[in-house]
Amino acid sequence: MNSAAVFAALTRVVPEDAIIAVDVGNNTYSFGRYFECKQQAILMSGYLGSIGFALPAAMGAWIATQEDDPHFHGRKVLSVSGDGGLGQYLAEITTLVLHKMDVTHVVLHNDELGKISKEQRSADLDVWQTKLLNPSFAAFATECGALGIRVESADNLDEALARAIAHPGPALVEIMTDATLV
Repeated sequence: MNSAAVFAALTRVVPEDAIIAVDVGNNTYSFGRYFECKQQAILMSGYLGSIGFALPAAMGAWIATQEDDPHFHGRKVLSVSGDGGLGQYLAEITTLVLHKMDVTHVVLHNDELGKISKEQRSADLDVWQTKLLNPSFAAFATECGALGIRVESADNLDEALARAIAHPGPALVEIMTDATLV
């Protein structure tokens, strides 16, 4: 599935006051290109070699929203990454579960470091050392005690994302994507 469909669905279902942490890579370019921000707060790393930023940033945002400040308390927290970024901090799913953190993570799963592959193709180089061997992230999340949902068709995006966002605890939506369809 392509990134335009993913971020159009996120635009439709993410609450207007949500806090969204985004990673680095093609998923972030696509987020900037296709997500129609309303009043959401967006957390970004500044692209300083920070693959894996999204999930830990979302965890910090969730902790910050547990204060009594009415401007922050109760806001939904999401994070968005590619499979390479999530792979950096995959074990933190257990931390989300242990502390009952109401964070929804959206992972674009394409089995490669897509941004690096794209740069190699753009330079007329062979794609080299960007392939990933991933688990089923949804199954992993479920095994850890979170809600795990795998999406293989754009027809199921809105329902899956809405279900994960409404879940009162940690949730992960694994969206099967094509690295060449940014």
